[in-house]
Amino acid sequence: MVNSSMRLAQGAPTMSSSSPTLRTAPKASFNWLSTLYVVLIALIMSGTGWLALREGNTRYMLPFRTDHVAELASQQARLLRQQPTMENIEKYSPELATLSKGTDAQRFVDSRLIEHGLYLAQMPRLNQILLTSHIFTGVACMLLGGWQFWPAFRKRFMRLHRLIGGIYVVTVPISVLLSFAYLTVTAPHNLYTRLTAWVALWLFGTVALVSVGAAVHALKQRRIHEHMGYMALSFACMLVAPMLRLNWVMLAWLFPHIDQETLSLVTMGIMMPECLLIGYGLIHVNRQYDRTMTRRTPSDMTRIAQQTFQRAMPLWYALAAGALVISVMHFAYGLGMSGTESANKMVNAALLDREALALRDHPLVRIAFALSSSLALLLGLHLFNRLLNQAPAKTLHASLKGMARGMLILSMLAGTGAIYLGWHIGLAPAQQWLSGGTLYTTSGALILLFAAVMAGNIAKGHLAMLKESLAFLLCLLPFAPLLLIYLWVLQWLPIPADYIQQGQGYVLAAGSCGTLMFAAMFYAVLGQASREHG
Repeated sequence: MVNSSMRLAQGAPTMSSSSPTLRTAPKASFNWLSTLYVVLIALIMSGTGWLALREGNTRYMLPFRTDHVAELASQQARLLRQQPTMENIEKYSPELATLSKGTDAQRFVDSRLIEHGLYLAQMPRLNQILLTSHIFTGVACMLLGGWQFWPAFRKRFMRLHRLIGGIYVVTVPISVLLSFAYLTVTAPHNLYTRLTAWVALWLFGTVALVSVGAAVHALKQRRIHEHMGYMALSFACMLVAPMLRLNWVMLAWLFPHIDQETLSLVTMGIMMPECLLIGYGLIHVNRQYDRTMTRRTPSDMTRIAQQTFQRAMPLWYALAAGALVISVMHFAYGLGMSGTESANKMVNAALLDREALALRDHPLVRIAFALSSSLALLLGLHLFNRLLNQAPAKTLHASLKGMARGMLILSMLAGTGAIYLGWHIGLAPAQQWLSGGTLYTTSGALILLFAAVMAGNIAKGHLAMLKESLAFLLCLLPFAPLLLIYLWVLQWLPIPADYIQQGQGYVLAAGSCGTLMFAAMFYAVLGQASREHG
């Protein structure tokens, strides 16, 4: 955040003096955990930034220092395959050497990362300039970006906080635009993670640009709570590359027998919710729960968004009803993806068979999962619409509390069913069935997480946080019908057959099931909880 305010009167427009105020006091443990959370993220990102700086200064600058870089890279790669020692890996790539220290050197030597490094050494000069420039401008974000979300640091070193924020809002757009230019002149098959990464980089980059622009606008409007939220969202979007590499190491610990290429596909499937949850955590720990806050009036954008959402309620109900029909047809009475023509075109047969077998062997679970997730979505939409009309000062009405409890029970059934099915599809990835039950398991765990948060908010009567947790649940519940919809859409796109054989079609569809979480993140930035405690 470029700026902050110690006075709420300057931080944002407020209601009249008669507006109710909020007095809450967090436990000391929350403050310690919040500090630990932010500092840990900042340290990890600073470490990855330092590593990227080393990699850029050696490997990526090499083409500009010698005319024989392609020959040199080929010699290093040949030597590395013959003698996969840490010394040879360090010469080839400081980044790979660091990753190998956390796992196994042979894992990366046997992967396509070596061939990808040869492409980087031989690609056109324009591509080299764009990629190298992107790396060096992105380094500033990784080295410094995380520290601006540490409340104690910001309060004590406000000038330094503003300096870091200023560097951030300048370098992030430049780095993102350079990555867009690089992606424009680089075919997806020339990226290590190929089509899935190509699409993800465009998506995250676009949201990062929008978020930084919105953060600067909110700062000018002195809406500091929105500024902080937008900055956290932009930072989450910039975590894609660092988290990709960290996930390689963590997944290798969990599945040491699985090859690097398969684990990379799994990473692309879980990276979106992972990055957004980190961003949401930064929003949460920067809220001022220990201060007396005057409720701020919603911004014009917030009012417009709420009015648009509520006017479109018939459309949302229709879409939820459509999700119910798809879930009942293909998950209650059907056997998942195997019952659709598009999935048979886009998904590996081994994965289709494993999902069908798990659904066939557990009919009660699949029926309960399909019905509970669909009914929770319909009930949640109705509840969310009612809560948006509820005055902030009032306590939760008894009928709404009963509806919230019903929504909570259905969500817990849906999350538990998803984890159970994912477990039986198989948590361990493999070349034959790609990421296995990762989509079911991850989605189910996230549903249970926000259901638990919702339960706590119901017990506390915290209306603002109840709406926020409900927004995340609404975005997570329809993952199963969304998977089938995305596969249906992808079948009409000119995706090469070898991409589909490598699992890119399924991973792209499965990874896209989390895109609705962006809507929940924007609600977290603009919603009542941020206005009361931001």
